[in-house]
Amino acid sequence: MKFYQRQMTEKNGERRLTDVEWCPNGPADQGIGESEEFHCIDRLASKYSRVEDIFCIVLPQFLPHLKNPCFYDVVLMKKRKLRCLPYFYIIGIDKSGSTDLHSRLVKHPLVYGNTGVMKKESQYWCWNRYGIMNKRKGNPKTSFDSYLDMFEQTANLIEEKNQTSVVASDASPMDMWDFRGWTMIPQNEGLPEPKILTPHFLKYLHKKPPKLIIQLREPIERLYSDYVFLEYGKDPIDFHRHVVQAIEMMEVCLSNHSRRFCFYDADLYDKLPVRIHLSCYSVFLREWMQVFPRFAFHIIRTTEYTSDMETTLSGVFKFLELPPLSQSIMQDILNQTRRHVTADKNGVVLPETRRLLQNFYSECNQETATLLDDKRFLWLDH
Repeated sequence: MKFYQRQMTEKNGERRLTDVEWCPNGPADQGIGESEEFHCIDRLASKYSRVEDIFCIVLPQFLPHLKNPCFYDVVLMKKRKLRCLPYFYIIGIDKSGSTDLHSRLVKHPLVYGNTGVMKKESQYWCWNRYGIMNKRKGNPKTSFDSYLDMFEQTANLIEEKNQTSVVASDASPMDMWDFRGWTMIPQNEGLPEPKILTPHFLKYLHKKPPKLIIQLREPIERLYSDYVFLEYGKDPIDFHRHVVQAIEMMEVCLSNHSRRFCFYDADLYDKLPVRIHLSCYSVFLREWMQVFPRFAFHIIRTTEYTSDMETTLSGVFKFLELPPLSQSIMQDILNQTRRHVTADKNGVVLPETRRLLQNFYSECNQETATLLDDKRFLWLDH
């Protein structure tokens, strides 16, 4: 049951079924999805090197006896192949501890990563399917088929060793916020702002809400760590100058456009001297929470993760509906060296910079606290 919209193809002497054969009338004729938002438009995207139309992909039913969402893909003249999506995603946000969190989660005997960056980040939904890599553009576009290949380890464990309880993960922290490729999505063509974004694709593919983990750090701390990590400047004085410039650039954009437009605009992103908008969490959270119910999310403050890691990890495993760990395994996980920590060698944020940023983020913080019904996200303890 090959699930693509392409015609019968032959690669290295191997003929493959298309979804048109599996689904004789073609996906568009069957009325893909639950509403008009899931409407196949560009069947020939792959042929012409355009961004793949996810809504033209028809997946077979997931196997009900598996914990992880997997299905069989049948290739002519070869045995069927098990293919898997991730069971859970860590979707955000940069410089908030997702690398360290994921490195500990995969110590659970039932949790596996992928073949992406650090065996953690596929970077597919945010970057690779659009042929971009942060500010670099024009890279080859990654196909959905190649994305599924990244979870082959989990598929093999299930198929070859009958490990029906193992789960795969994708921890790409850019997924929460980086929607710059929205203009390349066929369903958004000609629109002033996006109608379809990453959450809609995950809803379409998973059918029921996947498990989404988000780590949020105090906005100003996150911004400065991000600034230092990306080497945008060398010290707090540079940071202050760049924050002033970024706020001015944002204010100019916002005087003519919505926050969605400005925050998702690729041209503005390329010009910003500091990624100031990433810490305005409410804008991005709203996109996801308009698509998925609250129970699909497990949201962690980096502060609590750092100060009480055992309680935080136990909460994550419970959210993932995984069996609790023995005390010895948990202790081994807790004793692991912290991963991917940005060195604190560039000084501290100047008081005048902090005041500017507190003012800039004030509205966003209030929105985040309201959205999550949790005053901790006002960050009054920082």
